[in-house]
Amino acid sequence: MAWRHYEVRQSGDCQMQDENGISSLRFTMGIVETGKQRVFSGHFVCLILTDHDPITGEDEHSLRAALWKLARNIEPLGIRLNCAGLSAAFSESGLRMNTGWGYWGQQSKPMHMRDPLPSADGRDDPIDDIIREAVDGMRIGVSITLEPALLQPERGVHRKAGRGRAAPPSGHRAPSVSRGPAYSAKSAPRTPR
Repeated sequence: MAWRHYEVRQSGDCQMQDENGISSLRFTMGIVETGKQRVFSGHFVCLILTDHDPITGEDEHSLRAALWKLARNIEPLGIRLNCAGLSAAFSESGLRMNTGWGYWGQQSKPMHMRDPLPSADGRDDPIDDIIREAVDGMRIGVSITLEPALLQPERGVHRKAGRGRAAPPSGHRAPSVSRGPAYSAKSAPRTPR
């Protein structure tokens, strides 16, 4: 009996790039169930190659992390996925977590994590380009100029004139504010002899 079961929740095509150029491959994604009762065990993303066995990436907590593991698994074959979910600009909201859907950068339109990366030319906001150009032109660094050290005064020369020593504390204690019935000779102020 197979204790590990892959329940496919979504399937479709995604872009991949190898030495022959960009092509389209079939993928499946869903949840991993295990045990006799088929208890949830994680998420998976599987890439179906024509000349190879299917390659799977799994993660216990995140569908997007499973996509990252799949990308690392196919790297030795010389294949690179062109998926939005592998980019830092892709984000998932709390309600879309582990559904495969999210947002790209500042776009308000949802997109799937297996969709191809949007082109840089199709940006809606040209301000990003202006900021990027301005930051690239900045000289970032710290300019430090060292000043010569001040000479220390010689020993024996008073550093601050007019500053006297503090008087040594006397043996006299201040009287207690509350002199109620608990007042006794032990707590009375002492006078020096």
